[in-house]
Amino acid sequence: MKRKDTLRALLTPEPQAAETTASAPQRVPAGAVRAMGLALGRLRDEAAEAMEMKARMEAGGTIAELDPELVDPSFLPDRLSPEDDTEFRLLMQSIAGSGQQVPVLVRPHPNAPERYQLAYGHRRLRAVRELGLKLKAIIKTLTDAELAIAQGKENLERRDLTFIERAMFALQLEAAGFDRPTLHAALTVQSAEMTRYLAVARAVPSAIVHAIGPAPRTGRPRWMELARLLATPNAREKAAELIAAPDFRTLNSDARFARVLNALQDTTTIVQGQAEWWHGPGQIPTVRIERNGTGTRLTVNEAAAPGFGAFLIARLAELHAAYQAGQAEEG
Repeated sequence: MKRKDTLRALLTPEPQAAETTASAPQRVPAGAVRAMGLALGRLRDEAAEAMEMKARMEAGGTIAELDPELVDPSFLPDRLSPEDDTEFRLLMQSIAGSGQQVPVLVRPHPNAPERYQLAYGHRRLRAVRELGLKLKAIIKTLTDAELAIAQGKENLERRDLTFIERAMFALQLEAAGFDRPTLHAALTVQSAEMTRYLAVARAVPSAIVHAIGPAPRTGRPRWMELARLLATPNAREKAAELIAAPDFRTLNSDARFARVLNALQDTTTIVQGQAEWWHGPGQIPTVRIERNGTGTRLTVNEAAAPGFGAFLIARLAELHAAYQAGQAEEG
């Protein structure tokens, strides 16, 4: 039996395996099921990797063992790796125990003779460096566009980039002068999603993105909301203060994102005599404020904050007294 047929047989359940009888139901411990799933997943991944490597070799690449110190990173950063990278530690343990099973992809360095530039496999490169091992690599001549597309596709297939990592990678590609078809090929998305990636990456300053990190549990809608809030007056300054706080880096990446977003949602935006006071995660302002030469009008959105209008009315006398006290102190 051919190897691929053996793998197919392993991965394809027998029809009767799913059948049970009413009189003697079969029970399998949850731990065993999970272990079996992980084992089958590894077999499936290894089979796919072997087929992919064969295709690359047939396309003209050569495989070699390289000194990892001769390999430079890609010219396109694509990761916002957290400090405590559990997956990387697991990868190191795997390579230490079983060796590097899947080669990385490199090209001869375009600007440095006798050196190489990585297309993908940054974690594997870092792992073998730390372990003092040689780097298994497929060496292939690639244009900048081919390297960018290979890097993007490998990252999406092997370990999904978070939304903000994809957005920043798209911006890097655009800044490097690649056209939209190359961006679409590298990230395998259509025009509408690419437009969202670029809009968010342009709206959120790089310093804020890197301070927050990859935020793996934070998706597109919340990043788009942060981008919108950062366009309001003084929002970027407030965000800069938040990320500079001593305890900010003690939070995990998603908590850092939440701290910035929540702080900016509880703010007042004033534009040409009008203001909207936002509070909480909603998309609708709680209070709309309109000012002209003769007065100020406040409109409370009762759907966003039921009872808040009555709360304000009940405290008008108290607020006015506080205002008068402040005026007397200034006088």
